[in-house]
Amino acid sequence: MEEKRKLKFIFLAFALLLITGVIGYMILLKVDFIDALYMTVITISTVGFGEVGTTSNLSEIFSIFMIFLGVGIVGYAFTTVVAMFVEGKVSDLWKGSKMDKKIAALNNHYIICGSGELAEVIIKKFINEKLDFVVISDRREDLEDFSHHDILVVEGQSTEESVLKHAGIERAKGLIATLDSEVDNIVTVLTARNLNKNIYIISNALTKSGSEKLLKVGADKTLSAVEISGKRMASLMIKPNIISFLDVVTKIGDVELDLEEVLVKRGSYLENKNLIEAQIPKKTGLIVLAIKKIEDGKMIFNPPIDYTFKIGDVLIALGRDDQVDSLKNLGDEIK
Repeated sequence: MEEKRKLKFIFLAFALLLITGVIGYMILLKVDFIDALYMTVITISTVGFGEVGTTSNLSEIFSIFMIFLGVGIVGYAFTTVVAMFVEGKVSDLWKGSKMDKKIAALNNHYIICGSGELAEVIIKKFINEKLDFVVISDRREDLEDFSHHDILVVEGQSTEESVLKHAGIERAKGLIATLDSEVDNIVTVLTARNLNKNIYIISNALTKSGSEKLLKVGADKTLSAVEISGKRMASLMIKPNIISFLDVVTKIGDVELDLEEVLVKRGSYLENKNLIEAQIPKKTGLIVLAIKKIEDGKMIFNPPIDYTFKIGDVLIALGRDDQVDSLKNLGDEIK
């Protein structure tokens, strides 16, 4: 943050001033370190205590130089700190320190790059799913809004390696690039992939050629918000009944249904059971739409009832959060 940089500058300026004064007085007055430090402090503070050593014209000129520098730095430091107190920036610095500690403690989290409308939709979804994530943004208004809502945020450009490292890129599970510039998305994806070979990366693509470039530099998937919206609008016009049906099955009254992934783990309830034996709809209310096979990665839609689950298979199911929790309670197989 800007306030941190100001405080670092003040501290560095004071340190350089003290070092300059000590070395200068040791040479000019031919005194030891303690006496030189004493002379430096009383000079820049202008308290008027007695001097040590034998002064000369050169040492007096040096003292004048130190006084002007000291008054300037002290004045700047005083006005900066007062302004920070008045504007409430001190508490923000304290929050930032706590936030940095929380980010440093994260593991297998997600990173959202960007702070536009698309990023806001993703952030809301992640909050609802209670996922650990960090937002990277360089917009001051968004930074303040995120921090006030206890959203972990890193200030800066996601195209910079240091910023991604601050967000914990080496420990992250996934990254979503939603920047307004195609070039920035490409650079972000390339930098993230170089820092973490195993991270799952999804990026917003503004053009078809941009999507191809993003895949080449390391994105696992690309999506175009414009293309998705366009297809949805066209489908609403051409096939309104089908879209209405999908809206009904995914939202019944005030209840939102969603697609969920269920991973079959060793020792889980689903291991070595087939669909009819598992009785997933009866026990949980979830509807199994498809299964992604571990052996070849192929997707089986409307799987047969005699399909036997294997460790590593992924179920695609439609249902509510509480229904997914019910399946989780039958065995720890939720990814």
